[in-house]
Amino acid sequence: MTQRRPTMHDVARAAGVSPATVSRVVNNERYIREETRAAVERAIAELGFERNEAARSLRPGQTTDTVALVIEDAVNPFWSAVTDGAEEVARRHQHMLVVASTRQSYDRERDLLRDLVLRRRVDGVLVVPTAHTQRDLHAELGRWAPMVFLDRVPAGVPADAVVLDNQGGARQAVQSLVEQGYRRIAYVGGDPSVTTGRSRLAGYKQALKRAGLPFDPALVRLNAHTVGDARTAAADLIEAGEVDAFFADNNRMCVGVLHAARGARVGVAAFDDIEFADLLPHPVTLVTYDAAAFGAHAAELLFARINGAGTSPKRSVHRTTVVTRGG
Repeated sequence: MTQRRPTMHDVARAAGVSPATVSRVVNNERYIREETRAAVERAIAELGFERNEAARSLRPGQTTDTVALVIEDAVNPFWSAVTDGAEEVARRHQHMLVVASTRQSYDRERDLLRDLVLRRRVDGVLVVPTAHTQRDLHAELGRWAPMVFLDRVPAGVPADAVVLDNQGGARQAVQSLVEQGYRRIAYVGGDPSVTTGRSRLAGYKQALKRAGLPFDPALVRLNAHTVGDARTAAADLIEAGEVDAFFADNNRMCVGVLHAARGARVGVAAFDDIEFADLLPHPVTLVTYDAAAFGAHAAELLFARINGAGTSPKRSVHRTTVVTRGG
């Protein structure tokens, strides 16, 4: 359950001064005794008080009527669809949705969350956490505003989360490649420390095992963070004659693989849908899902918390479907 944010009156009581003195210290006014300033600053640090820049004029008991969505990549069509779903729910609850991107940076995630929760005082946050462990940060900020995690679940943080069936979807996609007759199936993915990547790699391995095919680490290319990285990794394997098919662990990786595979007789499967896939000259197996519904469900969980739901944290697994496009 979230806690009440500390106020200037709380700081004043802790420091043994008046709220007006706290205000003067916060606003860095002159003519304040150094020992008084030091006492107020200690109380501010101990209580975790932050001046509310966005809502200084609000009356007690009011909210900002704003929630935030912190994603990793504003350019990726997947996150655009998630944003649409979350925004529709926010509008129904008469809230504005603010969207920000971490660009997969630990520092940006930390700074964005602190700004949104402590300074702008949003009523709640939907967060796609980066690969870095920020257990203390999430736990600390979760005291002041409800959080719901999307796509990934940070270890040790008791909060609601909405995730995709990453392992099951990857397993089904690779099984489809096996059923099409492919036997040397490579894996091209991003950061292996991210929970989604680990689960999708596990699904890939599981599909190979079920088909009686050996797992060959030489066919796994990880830490591809851009379309260009994925293209290079796939091109190297094609040139070496090592593979007859690829599984890409997200839509950006798939685009890179498709670039490398032009003119090559290789199969391609991927997690996530991709734009214009139906226009491809050769069939591609894709793990799809309703991204807007994914975002909407996460937003509904967030508003339930904002409105006082006191149930235990929930983890919802969103269903996926394997389809064939193109060809």
